[in-house]
Amino acid sequence: MPTAAADHTPDPTGEARPFVLILCHTLTGHLAPLIRIAAALHARNWQTFFLGPTAHRQRIEAAGSIFLPLSGDADLDDKAYYESPPGGASYTASHWSDRVLVDLRAQCLDPLPTQWACVRAALASLRARDPRRGVVVLAEAFFYGALPLFCGAPLPLPDGPLASVCVSVTVPAIRSVDLPPAGYPFPFDATPAGRARNARLWERSWTRKAAGLTALLDAKMREAGAERGVGEVFLSGANYTAHGTILQLGVPGFEYPRSDWPAGFKFAGLVQGAPKSGVRSRPAKDPEFPWWPELVSNSALPVSERKKVVVVAQGTVEINPHDLIIPTLRAFASRLNNVLVVAILGWKDANLSRYNVDVPSNARIADYLSYDAVLAHADVWIHNAGFGAVNHGIANGVPMVVAGEGMDKTENSRRVEWSGIGIDLGTATPSTEQVRDAVECVLREDRYTRRVQELQKESEEIDCFATIHSELLRVIKERPGIKQLGLKP
Repeated sequence: MPTAAADHTPDPTGEARPFVLILCHTLTGHLAPLIRIAAALHARNWQTFFLGPTAHRQRIEAAGSIFLPLSGDADLDDKAYYESPPGGASYTASHWSDRVLVDLRAQCLDPLPTQWACVRAALASLRARDPRRGVVVLAEAFFYGALPLFCGAPLPLPDGPLASVCVSVTVPAIRSVDLPPAGYPFPFDATPAGRARNARLWERSWTRKAAGLTALLDAKMREAGAERGVGEVFLSGANYTAHGTILQLGVPGFEYPRSDWPAGFKFAGLVQGAPKSGVRSRPAKDPEFPWWPELVSNSALPVSERKKVVVVAQGTVEINPHDLIIPTLRAFASRLNNVLVVAILGWKDANLSRYNVDVPSNARIADYLSYDAVLAHADVWIHNAGFGAVNHGIANGVPMVVAGEGMDKTENSRRVEWSGIGIDLGTATPSTEQVRDAVECVLREDRYTRRVQELQKESEEIDCFATIHSELLRVIKERPGIKQLGLKP
């Protein structure tokens, strides 16, 4: 399985390097790893420009990037979006697979022409700043507004970007003979029978189900000024394979072993966990919660005297604490002497006051808290299967219990179970008993801890930020330009 190798390309001075234009889907779970990458590149003297949503401007600028705002319908505030989703109550009542289609349309396809206009404006701005420097595009895969670049849309400068590099912050949504379409409830099966099943699902089911989105993507590409569409069924992977390189965040042991990885695909390791090299960061301050010293003191005790620490987070999309946090609090409410539960609500200033819940005395509530900080003290990690949350668990070697549906969460949940690093509850709204039984299983059977620590070791062997830095040095040396989809070489 492909992984990134060390690169010893000569390192030009920061002033001589091209600009790096970072493009990213506007959801927090996509932005967070790209912001960490931006900070790491800034520490290595790259001048980065981040085209992003105004709701996240402060975080982007704190990473050392020059912020370029998205505008109009491209400037999506994900917290506001999920508080008042398209369709209101009908959206909330829909099956998760139907909500995903609504989200892909509203977040990725509808704003594509505006996103592309913002990309054009950003490229023009960088050329005006210094026409000699050139630009490398570093694009997160689900920023669909980059696709016109590869399909003949006019550029505001005589020469296009020097190169484009894709960063994948989810499991790779790239068509494979070894896998069914994303979200389909079938196990990994790369046998001849499994491949025949996968082909049937792609051709007879997903092609039909995605027909509206496939047509909409082509229409939005034309509206943006592209000469042609991407020429494939939606979610087949053009948003990855259009780029010369695909840097997949994550480790090989968490991903199904496909036989047909696209050219240029490399595993790049994790942005989560402690930086491995080259990132100048301030010493981390302890979180400012009155109960934090209790957690640290518990970790310092002999193993036989410690309370088990169960950390649960609701995430930043499905934020109703009745889904996962409250069942977890209730599951261990009677275990006052030997379990501490740390519950992370996911947004600054969030609280449980408007929910009908009695907080047990062994629970510690945080509105917003660094996962890496708290997982250093955790025995079990409960979450709703966001890709970033999974990788935080891997980076810290903490086995997990996952309860996820929607977007890529179902795919992540299945991989948690398949890879052996935790238990998939198979629902986004587990009962108290389901949570308790799964956590007790993980604590009782050390195979989960052993396996997640094996993947943690994999992650420690791939320096993510050095990999991205080396890839940028390679492409500015080779200057491959932008390949055009749908044209014969």
